Amino acid sequence: MPFSCVPGLLTLGLLSLPALAAGTQAAAPRVAAAPAASSPLQQQLSRDKSRVARLQQGVAEQESRSRQAAARLQQQDSTIAELKKQLQAVQSGQRPSPAGQ
Repeated sequence: MPFSCVPGLLTLGLLSLPALAAGTQAAAPRVAAAPAASSPLQQQLSRDKSRVARLQQGVAEQESRSRQAAARLQQQDSTIAELKKQLQAVQSGQRPSPAGQ
């Protein structure tokens, strides 16, 4: 089919080229502006990630201290229980048994 049979398509094609070119030029600055606009967001995201990492480290340290404190309390409870046992033995006139026997 020769182009002369379809003049509208040729005209449409020629008329749309400047619009496409303009659209491409107009889209280019938006694409270039997108990284600049996301830069503050990227910076905020980076700061937030750093803060989350610091908070997670703080939580891990606090959990470690809490486990250590719990272990100390358990040891103290065992010591108190053994001392109570010895006290009861002394009060009842019996000789206290050494710890661990």
